[in-house]
Amino acid sequence: MEKVRSGEAVNIKASTWNAFVDAANFVKEAKHSASGKGVASGLDVGIVRVKNGESTLMERFSGLVLTGVAVTPETNEDEFVSCPPVFSGMLMTAAREGMPWCVLLEPIPAGEIGRAMVLGVTPAKITVSASDDQYAQPRAGSSTGVIETAATGTARILWKESGTGTKWAILQLGGAGSGGGGEEKALMCKVTGGDSTNGYSVTVYPNGRSEGGTHSAKLFLPDVALDADIPAGTWIIGHKGAMSSTGGSET
Repeated sequence: MEKVRSGEAVNIKASTWNAFVDAANFVKEAKHSASGKGVASGLDVGIVRVKNGESTLMERFSGLVLTGVAVTPETNEDEFVSCPPVFSGMLMTAAREGMPWCVLLEPIPAGEIGRAMVLGVTPAKITVSASDDQYAQPRAGSSTGVIETAATGTARILWKESGTGTKWAILQLGGAGSGGGGEEKALMCKVTGGDSTNGYSVTVYPNGRSEGGTHSAKLFLPDVALDADIPAGTWIIGHKGAMSSTGGSET
């Protein structure tokens, strides 16, 4: 393609115009993803798609239990292995306690699909029952998906506003274990190489970035885009369930 001067007639081929449209759509999608308001093709690390299985709209920062997947291998094996999963989300009940859950990253109307986080660090609005609680979980019986503090749980509170009642907090999902003495399941990792197909080589920092790495591992995880790779030097949160260790105990 060649540039034209001001005032010259422009004769655009269909293939050229389509290339412009594809480029514009790519830039628009990239900006949308970078702003945190959308997800590019594929999945962000720790972010999944959830279908609201309740009869009312669930607000952003609600906590929903993952009760199943929309497409199973029995119904469509090709779609199950080729497409990002869509989980079914329901409110916490006594019977669902102990099941995996997520924090909604956007409002999701009844029967619709939206983004939610199952692994990673996210802001959330929680109900603080006791100021010294260090964990959080959805409240059983809540009709709005309230997340409340607890003495044990699977979401660690990294920070919260002081006092009790409804407060802003930063939660670490998927890494809290069962209580204060529980073993951590989510660890800081620094990428040293690899790709989304064959796994990423990482250095594991079990005590945080400032304490130094203790051993290496291979980490398998979904990337921000299915056709892109995480560059070496990037800090990510790795979950033991997705990690094959070459030292230490992350097996």
